[in-house]
Amino acid sequence: MSKRLLAAAALATILSGGSAFAQPERGPQGPQTRDQYIAAAKARFAVMDASGDGIVTRDEVSAQIAKRMGDTPRPEMVDRMFSRLDTDGDGKATTAEVEAAAGARFDALDTDKNGTLTPEEQAAGFRGMMRRQ
Repeated sequence: MSKRLLAAAALATILSGGSAFAQPERGPQGPQTRDQYIAAAKARFAVMDASGDGIVTRDEVSAQIAKRMGDTPRPEMVDRMFSRLDTDGDGKATTAEVEAAAGARFDALDTDKNGTLTPEEQAAGFRGMMRRQ
């Protein structure tokens, strides 16, 4: 598997509701409520926040991607991921930004609007994210 594909998969997993760093309160393939989805995103954020200050920097994102890939990520990949976390563009990602973005992602993925993401909805969202990489 190429490094570029591994990097794209790591990026997609980190940004999606997947289990990149922390398992949500459900089985790995089971349905997930909005609250569970947001809690999982916040747990992944906490893992990325190496300094524990409630802010994730570009360097912390780069370190997490490198850890997942086993190699230094390309700067443009780090920039792309960080810009998705730092939604207000101030150079730092906060828990509030991650929570709002996760809620918006959940709403977009919940295609039947029943308040629960099925494994099929999650997989379709992951495939869509991978196509955009």
